[in-house]
Amino acid sequence: MKALDALLCEFLKLRRSVVIRVSFAAWAAGIFFIAFFMWIVMNPGAAATFGLIGDKASFTFGGEGKDWAGYLHVNLMLGAVLGVLFSSIILAWIFGREYVEGTAKNFLALPIGRWTFVAAKVVVAACWLAALLLLTIAGTWLAGTLLALPGWSPALFGLATARLLFISLMSFFVALPVAWIAEATRGYFGPMGYAIGTMFVANFFSHTGWAPWCPWTIVLLAAGPGFDAAATSAPSLGWGSWLVVTATAALGIVLAIFHVERADNAQ
Repeated sequence: MKALDALLCEFLKLRRSVVIRVSFAAWAAGIFFIAFFMWIVMNPGAAATFGLIGDKASFTFGGEGKDWAGYLHVNLMLGAVLGVLFSSIILAWIFGREYVEGTAKNFLALPIGRWTFVAAKVVVAACWLAALLLLTIAGTWLAGTLLALPGWSPALFGLATARLLFISLMSFFVALPVAWIAEATRGYFGPMGYAIGTMFVANFFSHTGWAPWCPWTIVLLAAGPGFDAAATSAPSLGWGSWLVVTATAALGIVLAIFHVERADNAQ
């Protein structure tokens, strides 16, 4: 029962949070701009009218078809890049705010297993990300429908949705070390620096043969190439890649629990 109380407490903390509203607004803006870029690409004359924005749209959809398959694949690639970043931001805020607001000493003093608070925070972060995923699925479908993109099929959209869920799960897993970094640095700046650093690392290893062994690059590999209704639900990844992602997630949770178990209630 205490575990459920801890989980309920974490959800209640989000009730009046401005951060959660900002995250949904930022995510919705990303969906809008991808749809806007697709509209520009579908109307060649608009590219010249919008100048640099038109060039950016052409670059974003370069090599992609002007149909549902191309539109969905760009959304998947965006989800792979932003999935890790947003997962890191969510975890950094949920774990770091306790130290920034000076409330960490309160939950550390409660007569309940400290690992329970770590577990509750991870569950809340996962639910937050899941809500953003629902917004993505609904927004992508609505935007594509309004654009009247050719090539629609339930199988294709279902495939894209399954791969998006797959990518998002991996993004969340490789971002879990942020929980420990937020605790260890007692704030937001450490984990945010870590998140930005992982983006540079992922970009570097994506151009090398070590990409399947770098946790943050593996997420990009999971987005895969373009696809059609005959493609598999997710690109094939070797056992080594799965091991790296699983180990990264386990390490993040273990370190977060180990830190709070050893912390004194003056933190």
